[in-house]
Amino acid sequence: MTDKKMRAKLRELDRLYAEHATNQGGDDFEKQNKLRIELLDSFLALKPYIKRRTKLQWYEPTYNYAITGNLEYIEAAREDLAHMIGQDADTDSPEKA
Repeated sequence: MTDKKMRAKLRELDRLYAEHATNQGGDDFEKQNKLRIELLDSFLALKPYIKRRTKLQWYEPTYNYAITGNLEYIEAAREDLAHMIGQDADTDSPEKA
């Protein structure tokens, strides 16, 4: 998978976590459950990549607790995703001579 495709998948996972965070106060349990399933599927698909690039010592519990709706863990997972996306963007920039 190319770096651009991977960044797009990481951004989509980040978007899902952001949407999940905003839906925690609501009563739309069907939407919350749908988001949990999407988050889990997306996380599992990206897990090997996340494992190599994460800055978190305990990345798997963090991402899993975030899926359950814990806002602190959602924030930590999103920060980690932003870190990975930023790292990938740095590798794409041309080196200065």
